[in-house]
Amino acid sequence: MFVFPLPEIGEGVVEGEIVRWLVKPGDSVATDQPLCEIMTDKATVEISSPRSGRVARTHGNPGDVIKVHAPLVEIDLGGGASAAPAAPAAKAPEVHAPAPKAPPIAAPVAARPAPIAAAAGLATAPPVAPPNGHGAIPAAIAARMPAPPSDRPPGEKALASPAVRHAARSAGVDVNAVPGTGKDGRVTRSDIEALVAHPGAIVAPPAIQSFQAPGARQGDERIKIIGLRRKIAEKMVQAYRTAPHFTYVDEVDCSKLVALRAALNPQAAARGAKLSYLPFIMKALALTFREFPTVNAVMDEEEFTLVVRKDVNIGIATDTDAGLYVPVIKNVESKSLVELAIEIADVTKRTRENKVRIDELGGGTFTITSVGNIGGRFATPILNHPEVAILGVNQIHDRPVAIDGKVEVRPMMYLSPSFDHRIIDGAVAARFVSALKASLEQPEALLLDLR
Repeated sequence: MFVFPLPEIGEGVVEGEIVRWLVKPGDSVATDQPLCEIMTDKATVEISSPRSGRVARTHGNPGDVIKVHAPLVEIDLGGGASAAPAAPAAKAPEVHAPAPKAPPIAAPVAARPAPIAAAAGLATAPPVAPPNGHGAIPAAIAARMPAPPSDRPPGEKALASPAVRHAARSAGVDVNAVPGTGKDGRVTRSDIEALVAHPGAIVAPPAIQSFQAPGARQGDERIKIIGLRRKIAEKMVQAYRTAPHFTYVDEVDCSKLVALRAALNPQAAARGAKLSYLPFIMKALALTFREFPTVNAVMDEEEFTLVVRKDVNIGIATDTDAGLYVPVIKNVESKSLVELAIEIADVTKRTRENKVRIDELGGGTFTITSVGNIGGRFATPILNHPEVAILGVNQIHDRPVAIDGKVEVRPMMYLSPSFDHRIIDGAVAARFVSALKASLEQPEALLLDLR
């Protein structure tokens, strides 16, 4: 019997969520045949079998989170009679029901790494009896527990990420009562999981203890939130809780932009491109970042440091059948309008077809979210954390405006960017948007080489 553990499928990836199984116990599998789809913070990947044989057991169900090196599939290499599906067994400590975990940039889509076989040994210390008599607590846990519920000074809050706090609330745990093993005493999700089985060591607030899940009613449908939808939810919660948002709205007279695009499209078509408004907006951003470099930046939350990026790598929020992805156009500042148009069309098409590469989904410094093709006047986008700004691009629509004391019908567009108020003040945001607006209203300058 060959026990295949979840392999290392990305730098810094320590766990993944089972999205779906592609095999079941009793199935014959060949080497390199896909076994399941696993979603990590960096990608959704197909895990392939490193051996041929017959599936004897699968570990975990869709929606479960499994640690790297934890058992994933057991394969009978003898290829004998079909193994009967094993009765559900108690899950190993590495597999647990999903709890929100703060991911980095928007969750990428499918990639297929070569199969990797890895083994992991799990060593556990003998349990010790806790002073409260509520059952044995592992020695490693008890050793770091100065006194239940915590040795923090009264009123001092625990260091914990928003996702860990959410996991604690979901488990009925007071995160401030949990001894943290992370950097500077930070509470990790492992700390929550380690103590949740020992309620005597946890003090849960009354409001949480009395919480009840919503009951089912006739005709209701309960949909488990897993995979990309869960990652999007975690990302939005992390961004909203970490960075205080504010949105600044201004309108752009797109008369010259509309005319310039129409004039250039025949020439762009001759070079195999179709110009949308996005290349113009991206070039205008690259120009505006020269005056406002702190908008093209990301936050290092661990060091609480702003990292101002030299390169302009703009993510394009892309709606797909599977959910929202953000492929990134790198080095916008050094590319022409036609080059940007070709690259945008290519990467968004491959994203919708689930063929985008992992490296094309990371490294962004700024994000554009556009719903202009759907409709609407303006929105209040949530940041693509750790970026400090995001630009909402809305529909260009004809409406009457006052020009030199006369009413004229002009193609107008609202810009609705959101900013991290920890870093960007309202006045800076207003000046940034005004400069961006000026570039879009006089777009001839975008034809110049901005390198």
